[in-house]
Amino acid sequence: MSKAGIEVIVQPSFWLGAPRRFVGTFEDYWEHMITFETVRAKEFGIEHFVCVSVNPKEAAERPLALDALEAMVSKGYLDRERVVAIGEIGYNLINDLEEEIFIKQMDIASEKNMLTTIHLPHKNKPEGIRRIEKILREDNKKMYVRKKILVDHNVEETVGQTLEMGMWAGLSVYPFTKLSPERAMKIIKKHGTERIMIHSAADWGISDPLSVPLVAREMRRSGEFGAGEIEKVTLYNPYEFFKQSPKFTWKP
Repeated sequence: MSKAGIEVIVQPSFWLGAPRRFVGTFEDYWEHMITFETVRAKEFGIEHFVCVSVNPKEAAERPLALDALEAMVSKGYLDRERVVAIGEIGYNLINDLEEEIFIKQMDIASEKNMLTTIHLPHKNKPEGIRRIEKILREDNKKMYVRKKILVDHNVEETVGQTLEMGMWAGLSVYPFTKLSPERAMKIIKKHGTERIMIHSAADWGISDPLSVPLVAREMRRSGEFGAGEIEKVTLYNPYEFFKQSPKFTWKP
């Protein structure tokens, strides 16, 4: 990643890969990201920041998810030096148990004036974005600052709504699932470069942590994008979003 020109990573809290049984597994995972992964990245010349959360795929477990939330707040994980956002939060199967944990974490982000990263579900993304819109519409106290919200895993059917609601739109590029570089480029061509950013992953399935430089290369090869547009969606838009956190100290 360093050889490909990647200088900074923001890592969200992810599914463990199997069902969690204890709150301690959340705490060990958050601690691992904040400490070990930050040091490991630095050894390769990469700055590393973290988003902490109860992931949507783990949010339906009761009482475990609620106990993990309590630990996340009471033990100060959100206040740690490298924690720049709460995330990923949002939907997996799109049910009320997930939504309860989603809204609780949105409220915590509001109280702490933190950024949030939202996960659109893998299936039925339009329903996921519809429910997010409903939550924002019913926010009578105006707690949720939309410019501080990044919605990830957008596709052609959702990116327009994400942008219209005033949030940032992430495009997750994978070799086979989610978006291909070609689909991401078509979305950017249609919607422009404002508040859109390219993401990569080192996932449980087939993924490519070099998707960001790959998309930059394909955008350049296409001849349809200027250097400024390419840099905006692969560097400067992510920077503009995350620099809203005072703990995001990296500068381009």
